[in-house]
Order: sequence, then C-alpha cells, then structure tokens
Amino acid sequence: MNSALLKHPIELYALQTTKTEYGTIKTEYVKKYDTRSHIIFNSENQVISEGEIFYPINRTFVVRSYVPVTESDRIKWDNKWWKILSINKNDYYGNIEVVTTLVNE
Repeated sequence: MNSALLKHPIELYALQTTKTEYGTIKTEYVKKYDTRSHIIFNSENQVISEGEIFYPINRTFVVRSYVPVTESDRIKWDNKWWKILSINKNDYYGNIEVVTTLVNE
C-alpha cells in the first residue's frame, strides 16, 4: 500500500462495559488506537425504511494490516462517529478495508 495515500487521521474506539457501584452495567467507547487512513467516498443511495426516505452516508476506510480493528469498534473521523459494517482484509496489498456508515444520534 502506498503510504502517501494515508492522509486522514482517524481514531479507533473500543466498546467497554463496566459495572457501577450500584450494580448497573455502563457501556462506553474508549480510545483504542490512532492511525492514518485512505478514505474512499462511496455514493449515497436512497433507502426507504418504514415509509421514510433517507440517504445513509457510507465511507470505506483503508488502513494498514497491523491495525487492531474489530466489528464492535467505532471510528471517529472529522468529529463524526462511524459504525463498522464489515472488515475486509487484503494480505496481498497489506491493508484492511473497513466499510462504515455514519452514526446518526
């Protein structure tokens, strides 16, 4: 993989569950890894869900193969949160393609 393509800094966050002093379970995302990536801007397709039309925003982040990314992680890029849909590892090129969608909260 050409390192000149890795222009965009991203942050990986892992899901962590802890038990509070009152016995409830608290889930939060904690910072796991900083890296740089190449971003492929996918086209937005129109989706009809439950009678409503919306346009989901999908991006593909391409990172090096040593980056510890899992499907339960979240990516923070450009002050927005991205949910991981799939992870495609390519050993020939030495990279991982992470397909994501924008989290609307």
